[in-house]
Parts: sequence; C-alpha cells; structure tokens
Amino acid sequence: MNKVSRFLVTLAFVAAAGSAHAEVLTENFDGSNFPSWQSRWFGQNSNAKPIFFDPNDRGNNTTGLTIYDGNRDDGNAVNILFSTAFAATLTNFSFDMLNYASGVAQQLDVFDKDGNKLFGTVLPVVEPGTSNGSNNGYDFADSKYTRYSVDSTNGIGGFRITPFGAEGNVSIDDLSVTVAAVPEPSTWAMMILGFAGVGFMAYRRRYRAVSPRAA
Repeated sequence: MNKVSRFLVTLAFVAAAGSAHAEVLTENFDGSNFPSWQSRWFGQNSNAKPIFFDPNDRGNNTTGLTIYDGNRDDGNAVNILFSTAFAATLTNFSFDMLNYASGVAQQLDVFDKDGNKLFGTVLPVVEPGTSNGSNNGYDFADSKYTRYSVDSTNGIGGFRITPFGAEGNVSIDDLSVTVAAVPEPSTWAMMILGFAGVGFMAYRRRYRAVSPRAA
C-alpha cells in the first residue's frame, strides 16, 4: 500500500472515530411533571405503563416508577420489552431497583435483543417500616434501592421479574442506557470516498501491471 492509499484509509477511520459518539439517555422520574416520562425515551421505546389508571398518580412512590407492563393477567409478573429497533442500539442498561414483594423470591433477568439472558439475580426484599398514615410503611428513599448495570454486544431487549407479584411491589429509578455510536452522513461519505480512493489506486496499479509494453 503506497502513501496515498495509507492516507486515504487513515482519513476514513479518523473521520469515523471523530464523528461517531455513543449517547447516554437517562430517566429518574423526578420533578413535578411526573407523567412526562411517558413521552421521553423510556416511555416511547418500551411497553412500560403507569400502574394507576390516572397517569398523574404516582401513589406513595415519590422517587421512582412502580413498574407495570400493561398486563394484569400474568400474575403480576413484569416483562418490560424495548422496541426492536431501539433494543438493537443499546450497549449498556443501568438502573436502581427496590423490591417490597415478600413471601416469593423475585427473579430479575435482563436479556439481549434476541432474548438471550445477560444477567440474573434474586431481588433483595426491603421490609416495610412503620406506617405514618401516608406511605403505609413503604420508604422509597434512594438508599433503599440496589444498583444494577448490564453490558451487551448484542443489544438489550429488556428485563423480566418472575414468577409473580412484582407489579405494585417493585420500583425502578435512575435509568440510563448507552446507545451505540452511529456515524453521521458526512462521516459515511468521507469513509466511502476514502475506500473508493484505495480501490482506484489498486485498479491503476493492476492496469499498469497488465498493460502491453511497446516493442
């Protein structure tokens, strides 16, 4: 490979590295406008729903989201799925989770875009404290949550909590996902130009090699 070819290849890869950046999306369900999470990335790219009929009602959960998948016919198990296109772009999913469901061990599984298990654990149980008349003893302070973080090279399809009883008893908070870097159109154009240049240089060398010499 001559100097021109090396330069064009280097230019293409430098352009790709410099213009494509991973994006981190977050959601903490805080603020006075609680329902707005439904119009942001988590609400728009998953089947998560507000557990109460009134989307403005967050119940006694003043910090996170009481998790619900819209299906009350599965024994209150949880099966949160990211949309297919969105799931394919994810390289990390991190979140806090708090479990008040006692009596039955709640199994948390996170899976990739093809349904393969990436991570699994039994959720620790937080026992309710003394009721103060407004929260029935349920404390959703940040210190009560457990942090989880899962990486994947095959997207992240979502998570499930089984066998039953999680809906209404499990809260999720401080979500973040890392969306894989996608080169911008200008970057693609520069990469194509670079590789086209390499191909043209190779063609010229090959053409010169087979050209008949004058007698």
